[in-house]
Amino acid sequence: MTAQEWLLFILTVLGVSLIPGPSTLLAFADGARFGADRAVATALGNACASTLQAAAASVGLGAIIVGSALLFSIVKYAGAAYLVYIGIRMWRAAHVPIVLGAGTTRPSRTATALFRGGFAVAIANPKAIAFFTALFRQFLSHEGGTVTQLAGMTAICGAGAFLVAMTYSVFGDRVRQLELSQGLMIGLQRSVGGMFFLSGVGIAFARTEE
Repeated sequence: MTAQEWLLFILTVLGVSLIPGPSTLLAFADGARFGADRAVATALGNACASTLQAAAASVGLGAIIVGSALLFSIVKYAGAAYLVYIGIRMWRAAHVPIVLGAGTTRPSRTATALFRGGFAVAIANPKAIAFFTALFRQFLSHEGGTVTQLAGMTAICGAGAFLVAMTYSVFGDRVRQLELSQGLMIGLQRSVGGMFFLSGVGIAFARTEE
């Protein structure tokens, strides 16, 4: 791959990652509730999951999963169920008062729990491996080491996922610092929960062959 092709690959990964989805919504929500410094763990979980998915695509597992209706369906419905669960949990927790302001004590949640949440939501995306498989095929060049190119693209996917998740968490942190009313913050949390729920339902009813 030429330098221009690497640049185009990076821009493609960042552009796709910036599209709002379950992982970015979670990063935003965690940034709003716990602050961007704590949401680093969420972003790291997201990045690790994306790196694993990209690595799976690079070694050919993506083609196997996409080619197997059973395997793809298992991943699809398991991911959809988890997103619905997250949505319901966030909606039900929205009545809990949210601490506002940059200098106030924030809700307590361990970095491990935030990491697990970021990882689980990202890994639940049933089409991520298929996307990475298609993306790598478009950019992989016959010139140069194949393993080196795939390793580089996998690393870029992980780094891009972390950067985008952190961007959303910082945005969420800024919203928290605006010291909005409790009603608005509860409405925001319920909106994010509703989006998770709808994403899960949408994935569940999407056609497998798409």
